[in-house]
Amino acid sequence: MRRRPHDGFSSLEAATDGVLRRMSAGDGALVWIQARWPRLVGEPLSRKITPAALSGRRLTLSLLDPAWRKPVESALPELERKLAFELPQIRPRVSLK
Repeated sequence: MRRRPHDGFSSLEAATDGVLRRMSAGDGALVWIQARWPRLVGEPLSRKITPAALSGRRLTLSLLDPAWRKPVESALPELERKLAFELPQIRPRVSLK
């Protein structure tokens, strides 16, 4: 079977992402979250909230559209589960500002 040239890059990206995730702590974890935010929460939600700060386990999100406060608040438990899976060493707790 012949591989497409970009297949290797996908594997490299996945491996690099895994290493960066495991190494992330403090500001590094916030940068990792910000870089992958649309992938973590989905494109539509990423336009309504954005990660603003990480202090210990507390991830503070900025609400970009106040009309979305109630839907975002109802989505926080699911978001915390996703982040706990992606960043098990931190298991961030999410709050809105």
